[in-house]
Formats: sequence, C-alpha cells, structure tokens
Amino acid sequence: RIIITTQNRKIFRTHGINHIYKVDFPPADEAFQIFCTYAFGQKSPKYGFKELSQEVTNLAGNLPLGLRVMGSYFRGMSKQEWKKELPRLRTSLDADIQSILKFSYDALDDEEKYLFLHIACFFNHQVIEKVVAHLSYLLLDARQGLNVLAEKSLISIERGRINMHNLLVQLGRDTVRKQFVRELGQRLYLVDSRELCEILIGDVAASRRFIGINFDFSTESVKKIFNINERVFQGMTNLQFLKFQGCHKTLDLPCGLEYMSQNLRLLQWESFSVTCLPPIFNSEFLVELELCFSKLEKLWEEIKPLPNLKWMDLSWSQNLKELPDLSTATNLLELNLRGCSSLVKLPSIIGSAKNLQKLNLQYCSSLVKLPSTIGSTNNLQKLNLGGCSSLISLPSFIGSSTNLQVLYLSGCSSLVELPSFDGNAMNLASLNLSFPILLETFKSWSL
Repeated sequence: RIIITTQNRKIFRTHGINHIYKVDFPPADEAFQIFCTYAFGQKSPKYGFKELSQEVTNLAGNLPLGLRVMGSYFRGMSKQEWKKELPRLRTSLDADIQSILKFSYDALDDEEKYLFLHIACFFNHQVIEKVVAHLSYLLLDARQGLNVLAEKSLISIERGRINMHNLLVQLGRDTVRKQFVRELGQRLYLVDSRELCEILIGDVAASRRFIGINFDFSTESVKKIFNINERVFQGMTNLQFLKFQGCHKTLDLPCGLEYMSQNLRLLQWESFSVTCLPPIFNSEFLVELELCFSKLEKLWEEIKPLPNLKWMDLSWSQNLKELPDLSTATNLLELNLRGCSSLVKLPSIIGSAKNLQKLNLQYCSSLVKLPSTIGSTNNLQKLNLGGCSSLISLPSFIGSSTNLQVLYLSGCSSLVELPSFDGNAMNLASLNLSFPILLETFKSWSL
C-alpha cells in the first residue's frame, strides 16, 4: 500500500488517483494538547499558563505545523517572557513557519500571488461571487484563480465562501509589508494598525498610493478616538477598497468628508459618522457599498451612475430618511435596509433594479407602503418586511410573483390584508405571518 501526501490536489488527478482523503485540522481540545506537548512536555499547561497557551493555540489556528513550531519556541520560557513575545506573534509570523509556508506561495504565478494577497488583505471569509465581482477587472479569470488556490490548499471553499487559514493570512500580510518597506507611500495594501493610525491623524496622505485599506478596530486595543481630517483621502487617488470595521465611537469625522477616491469599488465603513456622502463622490465603479450603523440622513443628493453596484447595505442607519434615485443601479442584487427606522418610503424608481434578488426592510418601522413599481423586480426571491409596524398594504405583485421564495410579514401590525393570490406563486417556500387577520387571509389562498 502506498500513501501519498500533498497539498496540491491536481497531482492526484494527473496520476489517476481517485481514493482521496482530506485531512482536517485537529479539534480544539486536541490542538491544545499538541501545543502543550511541545511547550511543556505534557498534554496540559503548567499552572498559570492556561490562558497564554490557549491564545497561542488560537494564533496557530489549530495547524499542527504552527502548534509544533510555536510550542517548541515557548518551551522553557517564563510567564513574563511569554507575555513579552505574544504581541509580536499577533502581528507577524514566526520565521520557521514563514519559511515553510512561503514555499507554496513562491510556487504561484504572478496573477495567483496577486489574488492570494487580495484574499489575505481583504476578502477572507467573503462570498465567492463578491470576490469575483471585485477582482474581475484586475485578473483574467478570478474564479479559476480561486480554484487553483483551493487545489493547492491555500484556501478552502465552503458553502460558497472563501476561507484562508490564519497563518496564511499572516503570510500574505507580512509579504505586503515587506514589498515596499522603505517607502510606506508606495505600498499597495495597508493593514497595519500603527501605520494606519499615522495616516488617520497625520497630514501626509498626499503621497500615498494604496489601492486598499482594511482595518478592524474591534480586534485591536484602540482606546483613543481618532478625529479624521476631512481631506485624509485626498491624495489616495488609487484607492479602490476601503474597509473600516468595529469603529463604533472610535473613528469620527468632525468636519465631514470632502474627498473620496474616484476609483472606489468597495466602501465598507461601519458607524460612518457623516450625514451625507460628499457631492463629488464617484459611484461609477462601485460594486459594494456597506455603511451599517451610520449617521446618514441621505446617501447623496443627485442621481449618480451605478452600473456596477451589486450589493448595498445601509442596515441600522436609524437617521436615514430617504433613498436616492437608484434608476441606474440596474445590476443591484441585494439591498439591505434593516433597522432603518426613519425611512418612510422607497423611491418609485426602485423597479429599475430588475436584477434585485433580496430586499430586507425588516424593522423599517416608519415605512407605510411599498411602491407598486417594485413589481418590476422580476427576479426578487426574498422579501423581508418583518417588524414593519406602520406598513398598511402590500403591492399586488406579491400574490402573483413566480420567483418569490421567502416572504416575512411577522410584526406587520398595521397590515390588515394580503393581496389576492392567483396560484402562480409556486416557488414560495417560506411564509412568516403573525396576527389573526393575516392568518385568516392566508387560509383563503389556494396553494
């Protein structure tokens, strides 16, 4: 019997090997024991080292290689030495681990390396369709590139999402940091917290040539509030991807925002503190807009070109009173307005979004009715109106839609009747109702 081990699944196909067993990561308790075996010479930590050992195990991501190398590294160290070393390991790879993982990275061609770095810096845990949409203009075949990375075990794809191991993410980010270490302004990606803070509070952005900035404030010990200069992005003319997460009460724009890159494809800014995007905001290349928990009262004033926009999420923007004209968003797939409690109505032109598949209006408690033109969104599959307590009627298309699969109406306390049902909505798989009067109406439907 011959056992072949490899990271590259293509080798199996090349040699006609059909009996393939994928080795998963050890479960958490077993990974912890592996680490302790190398760190302490026993399967459990020494007294006082349990929490430290657990953190290192988490940093290794249950990868046996990382557990072995890190365990051996910490062996014999005092508790104080452990605490001194941990901050470095949180932001950079151990040299021995890096040298091993880099073999797989170095074997990639230039386009595959570019895709690998994008995932490590921006798109880990993202839906495949979003990654392909964002990177299709940069790469000849982003979808095939993802398949190659998956074959070489550099990513895994589960339920339509991309997952890259913690240590590989760190490898990618370390690689990015070292690419242009002499001149920060020439770097393509910015993911380092210290450097980001320098940019946010400084007046040195004019020379920056980043294409992407990604920072999660919730993962860092950020205690101060950053008052960002309104021109902080003025020199970042190449910026295409901007992600600020977990920045509630941390990131503030006291003077508003005067400039955003004209090339933005992804804008994700949690708790965005501006009431309206600047007039010169260019939306032409925008693929995804996510401004959850924002202070927006309106998105923008005039009609803007939105030919590439596929995903818009303004959920829990409780001051949002109206949506702009979305007649140019003909490729919009998902619109999430959950928790926009000040929103009174949707623009009648919403019917122009003929490719819209998901519309979430849950807890839009001031919404009185939906425009009849929403019936033109022939591809609508999921409509969530749960908690729309002021909603008094539904458009007639609800009863005749052939594509609608999921409809939530729970908590619509002002809704007194449902539209007539003509028997064509054969794809309706889930209907959530409440209140006796709605249930009585539903009973009259002949499914």
